[in-house]
Amino acid sequence: MIIIMKKKVFALVLTLILVLGFTAGCGQNKAEKSTANEAKEKKAIRIGYQASSSLTILAKAKGFFEEEFGKDGTEVNYSLFLAGPPMVEALSGDRLDIANLGPLPAISARANGIDVKAVGRAYSDDLYYGLLIRPDSSISSVKDLKGKKIAVQVGSGAHLFLMLLLQQNGLNNSDVNVVNLPTSDQKTALTSENVDAVATWQPFVATIELAKAGKVLANSENVIKTVGVYLARNEFGQKDPGLIERFLKVHQKAADYLRDHPDEATAIIANESKIPVEAVVKSIKTIDWGLQITDDDIETLSQAKDYLKDTNVLKKDFDINQLIDKKYLNNIGIK
Repeated sequence: MIIIMKKKVFALVLTLILVLGFTAGCGQNKAEKSTANEAKEKKAIRIGYQASSSLTILAKAKGFFEEEFGKDGTEVNYSLFLAGPPMVEALSGDRLDIANLGPLPAISARANGIDVKAVGRAYSDDLYYGLLIRPDSSISSVKDLKGKKIAVQVGSGAHLFLMLLLQQNGLNNSDVNVVNLPTSDQKTALTSENVDAVATWQPFVATIELAKAGKVLANSENVIKTVGVYLARNEFGQKDPGLIERFLKVHQKAADYLRDHPDEATAIIANESKIPVEAVVKSIKTIDWGLQITDDDIETLSQAKDYLKDTNVLKKDFDINQLIDKKYLNNIGIK
């Protein structure tokens, strides 16, 4: 009788252990699945910008990105670049999701088969680029640049401006010695007489001028209307279009803030970009910050693309409309 009772107790204990073990296992599996789902649903946006990306810099400093993307816990990551070409490389290598860059890098990216889209206009300006010489230079016209050394960030919008400027004045690329230099080194190269001229963009044009390190020989007026874009990985946009739409909304908010609070906004941009406030004020005077990509903008980009193809800078042609995607702007009410 005692033996039978012991067997029953043992069986009961064994059953309880198995039941508890199974329940715990189920609970653990559910917890693991829940954690995995949460990790899978975690959103992030990786933003590339430059010292010239005034609206992005302002929005970042004012906390507009965190305010918007914090609503659903989307992580915001920022990467600072010196120019557009390395940003294109980062987009191509899936290290960035969206970036603010000029026309030449955007056009080159699409021509090279990188699956990107211009989802909004970052800026438009007739005076965005400038060619500077030393204040005491004997150079008096663009034609005098023949045989001279000109510093420029190769592959940037300033490079396109330089090529067009030379063409307008009866010169071509082979008539000058192009020195590939980032904007951070151009002023020093000019003042140390390592180069004869510098082709660059705002606010670096104004920075060099105000430092009396150089004077403008020619600007981009009547040479090229500059259209900067927000360039996004197409796969990123297809996966979650709402993230791009919210990114654009943040930049619209920053543009409104710059318009309504110009003194505060320019001071913030100057402080964050380490550029003199006077240079920031001077450089943004003529910039249109509207996000809409107009028909004129598309035509400007198309003309730039055709020139690059005709001069063999681009090896492959494409329809410029393949670069443009307005649906994100349309979805937030910007036509």
